[in-house]
Amino acid sequence: MITNSKFFARDNSGSTIVEFAILAPAIIGLLFGVFQVGLGMQAQNALRSIAQETARYAVVEYQKGNEIDNATIITWAESRGAGAPYLLNNTFDVRVTDVSTPRVFGTHEKTISLTYTPPSVVPLVDWVSPQLTYSRPIIVIDE
Repeated sequence: MITNSKFFARDNSGSTIVEFAILAPAIIGLLFGVFQVGLGMQAQNALRSIAQETARYAVVEYQKGNEIDNATIITWAESRGAGAPYLLNNTFDVRVTDVSTPRVFGTHEKTISLTYTPPSVVPLVDWVSPQLTYSRPIIVIDE
């Protein structure tokens, strides 16, 4: 019996699988965490790009002489967010509000606000992604 215990004390053949079983959940959890952070960063960049493209759309339409309303701007931004390359899901929301006192005299100013909640990377875990928001002004010349 003593010789067997000395043999097992020196035997390392199963230690790798035991170490893997202990460390694998932590490593896999960190990997999913990195994916979730990357998804959030991509979503924030998408919100910024959609707001910039929508502001450009509104300014160009005003320059053409088409005074578009807030509902048209919202519809255009939502269609951009739903389409490629952004492909944002149904938690994407757009609001456009008129600013009562514009910062620049002789202009119309609107504020576009976008909100989005990215999906969770691991749907089995009861964790909700934080809601991302981005807003920017749209300033058009009053003609």
